Amino acid sequence: MISRIANFHHYNSVSNDMNRQQIKVQENQQQLASGKRLLTAGDDPVASIYIQNFDQQNTQIDQSVKSITMARNRLNNEEAAITEVENLLDDAKRKSMMMVNGSLSSDDRVAHKQDMQGVFDSFMNLANSRDESGNYVFAGTQYSQQPFFRDNNGDVAYVGDSYQRMAKIAPSVDVPVNDAGDKLFLEVANPFGDYQPDYALESGSLLLLSQAKNDNDADQSEYRVDFSTSSGDTSYELYQDGALVSTAPFDPHKGIQWNTLKIDLKGEIKNGDSIALNRQENVSVFDAFKRGIELSDSDVSDASATAELHQVAEELAQGFKHINRARSEVGTRLQTLDRQEDMHQDFKIVMNEARGTLEDLDYATAVIELNQNMAALQASQQAFAKTKDLNLFNYI
Repeated sequence: MISRIANFHHYNSVSNDMNRQQIKVQENQQQLASGKRLLTAGDDPVASIYIQNFDQQNTQIDQSVKSITMARNRLNNEEAAITEVENLLDDAKRKSMMMVNGSLSSDDRVAHKQDMQGVFDSFMNLANSRDESGNYVFAGTQYSQQPFFRDNNGDVAYVGDSYQRMAKIAPSVDVPVNDAGDKLFLEVANPFGDYQPDYALESGSLLLLSQAKNDNDADQSEYRVDFSTSSGDTSYELYQDGALVSTAPFDPHKGIQWNTLKIDLKGEIKNGDSIALNRQENVSVFDAFKRGIELSDSDVSDASATAELHQVAEELAQGFKHINRARSEVGTRLQTLDRQEDMHQDFKIVMNEARGTLEDLDYATAVIELNQNMAALQASQQAFAKTKDLNLFNYI
């Protein structure tokens, strides 16, 4: 009875050993076929955890790269629109300056007015342009609705907001992918400083405002300067909200100074010229277009209209500079996207190399191990055959 039990256990031991060797050979063959050292998490639990972390980071990088691609497309669309806006502003500024020319006939003014109207229409189309997804480029975060509307009087209203859409291109890096239309077109820095001039000039006057600054931000008063000339000398009277506050001879080199107000003027002054100054730190490109078109109907001898055309040209030129700075900012964002994408790709290469040291198979070592396991399997098979044939009758 004892001999029978011993033979049975010996048989099972040899059989199990052969099965284990068969499993090792199969694992070696799977490793060689896949090129991977780790086939299951049980092969190396610690390395498997690191590999899972690498996979998660790779997924995050892929999502960031997709976000970069979408952001680049939107910024490219905005850059193209802004470039066209620059061209239209430059064209409108040149037309305004041409209308200042006193030698133009009424028909010439009418032709320039039609040109300005066409430029304004094109400008409105660009301000309401859309990207490849049908979203309005300059509507802020209200990208599903048209941002600018023009009424029958030529006045333009903005119904978007002042915010920017952001693209997350890295865990701690967000990049704006658009610019709000009000900041681009309605908040252009006043080229004349803190005030907008309203001219009331005598025929033949060439008076123009160079700049009017007031260091007191709380002073929202309306000012007016009246000029009078006598025997070649020019004097002025300065009014604040209709009240006379200063009168003195006018020195074109020093300008007009009163308290925190500083006014610089240029051009030839005629007796009776007057300039009203209204506080306004920003100007609208749309308003400049509208006034340029309206002034096209004025007589070429109207000195006030000519001065206002100079004003329109200055505002359009300032709008061009403002938009040019915005285009530079778009270019900076595109450079940020390129740099961040390169960083993602470099980091992905480093991670894949680190993952390879944990997961990739050393073929030379694997082949040696396979040969060893196959030799062990052959020995186990031979031992099993010998054990299977063991019988007491073989010795009788």
